[in-house]
Amino acid sequence: MRTLSFSAWKDLLRNTLALKAEPIERMASTAASLRTAIYIVVVVGLVIGGVQALFGIPALISGPSFNTDEFVSQMNQQFDMFNTFGGEMPPEFDAFVELFKESITGYASVIQELMQVSAPLPGFFGRLLAWLGAWLSAPFALLASWLFISIWIMLFARLLGGRGTLLAYLSASSLSTLPHLLHAFDFVPCLNAIIWLVAGIWGLVIQVKVVEYTHGLGQGRAILSVILFYLLLAIIAGLGVSLAFIAILIGATGS
Repeated sequence: MRTLSFSAWKDLLRNTLALKAEPIERMASTAASLRTAIYIVVVVGLVIGGVQALFGIPALISGPSFNTDEFVSQMNQQFDMFNTFGGEMPPEFDAFVELFKESITGYASVIQELMQVSAPLPGFFGRLLAWLGAWLSAPFALLASWLFISIWIMLFARLLGGRGTLLAYLSASSLSTLPHLLHAFDFVPCLNAIIWLVAGIWGLVIQVKVVEYTHGLGQGRAILSVILFYLLLAIIAGLGVSLAFIAILIGATGS
């Protein structure tokens, strides 16, 4: 997996957050950039999880559960969903799937073992391993979120006439995770809502620019590609709430 020097990280972060085109063009230029893309998402996840672990006392007491098979199953479901709604996939999609699975194979099993360590060890070491497992599992949550969102935006971009390749788009879309470094400070109550708003909007703007460049769409259709995904989520959430409310009413009436 290609790594970045500290200087390269600073330049990438500064230019991406300043919404310059150069990082997007560079990330979308070669297939090898996908390895760098996964590396970027993993590092962002590690930073977020690391800062939260240091300041989050609950994480030192008990870590969240992590199941490798369940995680891989969720990823396969997302790939299947994209295949179902996206039609015939380009050849590079298979290459991406293999690369993604390869990048988590050795890492996931170690994390699962760490998360399952419990009682027999002395209290301090048990809490330390739970803390470490919670920290190292953060990149998986970010990887899953990034992949899920990007695949759906890619689908809507295609439906709106986009002609970009999957590898180029996914490579460049990894840059949209950089504003989410702000989530490292979610533990600060007074900043939580502001962080979610700023990081979310900043990431969406980067996604729009990525869609524009990689799919050759105008700004209007690029914005629509991104918005349609969140509109779909809002509709699904609204239907869920409505059905739950109806079920409660029916239950109350029946009783």
